[in-house]
Amino acid sequence: MARWVKRKVLIPIRQALKNGISQRRLAVSLALGITIGLIPFFGITTILVGAIAYALRLDFVIMQVVHYIVHPIQIALLIPFFKAGNFFIGKNDVNFTVKEYIGLFKSDFWLAIGEFWKMNLSAILVWSLLAIPLSYGLYYFFIFSIKRYSYLLLRKPAGRA
Repeated sequence: MARWVKRKVLIPIRQALKNGISQRRLAVSLALGITIGLIPFFGITTILVGAIAYALRLDFVIMQVVHYIVHPIQIALLIPFFKAGNFFIGKNDVNFTVKEYIGLFKSDFWLAIGEFWKMNLSAILVWSLLAIPLSYGLYYFFIFSIKRYSYLLLRKPAGRA
C-alpha cells in the first residue's frame, strides 16, 4: 500500500513541484480534484475535472490522479447522497432493493430512467451544498501539509545521485 501511495500520489506531486507549480495551485488542484471526484454523477467527472483544470490553469495530472483515487469513495457515497437528496426534496419512498429496480426497468424503462434522473439531481443538490465547505477545508489542509512537508517531497531519496 505504501508503495502504491508513493507511486500514484507522492511522485506526481513531487513532479508537479519540481516543474514549478506553486504550492497554492497544487493545493487547489488537489482540493478540487477530490471535490469534483465525489459528484454523484458517473461519466461527467473526468470531463469536468479536465475543463476546470484547463479553465483555472491548474495541474491536470494531479487533478485526474486524485479524482481517480476518490472514485471508490464516490461509489460508496451514492446511496447516502440519494437518501439525503430525497430527504431534502421531501420524497421518502425510496427503496434501494436491486430486485425492485430491475423489475422497474423491465416493466417501464423510461419511468425507471426518469426516477433515477430525479434521484441523481437530488443527490447532486446535496453534493453542491457540501462542495464549497469541503473544497475550502481540503484546500487549507493541503496548503498546510504542502508548506510543512514540501522539503520532504523535493529532497533526493537516500542512496541516489
